Amino acid sequence: MTEISASDELMNLAFFALDHGVESVKEGGPLVPFAVIENADGRSLSRFVAETLEEGQEQARRHVRASADAVLAAVVWDGYAKIEGERADAILVEAHERGEPASVILLQRYRPGGRLKKFSTIGNPAIAGYGDPLV
Repeated sequence: MTEISASDELMNLAFFALDHGVESVKEGGPLVPFAVIENADGRSLSRFVAETLEEGQEQARRHVRASADAVLAAVVWDGYAKIEGERADAILVEAHERGEPASVILLQRYRPGGRLKKFSTIGNPAIAGYGDPLV
């Protein structure tokens, strides 16, 4: 997949979305897939409740693609990352800037909280790869 030179604006949106995703699961609740769109009027966030995680992600992607005035967009979901053979829970963000040949995918690994343990992030956010354009 094509790598991109992500603008500061795109990375600001991606980190905003990543932080919002982390905060959503921090208290133990599930993360409903969501999309963040930025246009000339500002940012909007929409959540997509569906039967499955994949359906929610696809609804978020369709919402982003249907936004003709989106300059920047991100789709966020809760999933897994495998780093150095170890699987961990992760918040994933796919962010795209109109006109770029690809989207950038970021992830933040985390340990869920529970009765005897506190929620914590693992390491720093990282670029996990690149995807197809969103807008």
